[in-house]
Amino acid sequence: MPPIDYVSFWQDPLRNLSIVALPALTVGYRYSAVTMRMTRSAMLEVMREDYIRTARSKGISEGRVVVRHGLRSALSPVVTQFGIDVATLLGGVIVTETVFSIDGIGRTAIVAIDQQDQPVIIGIVLLGTVAVVVANILVDIGYAILDPRVRLT
Repeated sequence: MPPIDYVSFWQDPLRNLSIVALPALTVGYRYSAVTMRMTRSAMLEVMREDYIRTARSKGISEGRVVVRHGLRSALSPVVTQFGIDVATLLGGVIVTETVFSIDGIGRTAIVAIDQQDQPVIIGIVLLGTVAVVVANILVDIGYAILDPRVRLT
C-alpha cells in the first residue's frame, strides 16, 4: 500500500480531514473507551459520598451537584490515566502509522531502527520523553485545578 500523501489543512481542509479521520478514530477509540469507563466508575463511587448527600440536602440543583461536586472529585483518577496514556499513545501511533501507511514519526522511528540511525533514534526517544514530562506537568496542574487541597509550590 503506498503511503498517504499529506495535504496541509490550509491547502485543502476536506482532503486533510479525510486522510486523518480514520487513523484518529482508530487511536482515539481505545482511549475514549477507557476514559469513559473510568469516569463512570469514579462517578458512581463519588456520588455515594456524604458530601454529595449534604449538597443535595442543601437544595443545590442536581446538575450542579453532579458537575461541581461529583465530577470534579471523580476526575482525579481520569487525569492520572491521561498522564499514563501519553506514553502508550506514542507506541500506539507507531502501529497506527504503519497500518495506515502514513509517513510520520512512527514510520521515521521504524526506518531509523532498521538503518541503525542513532541520532534520529535519540531524537525520537527525546521527543517521547519530553511529551511524557509535559503530560505529567499537565496532570499536576490538573490536580491543582480539580482539587483545592493540592497546592503547587
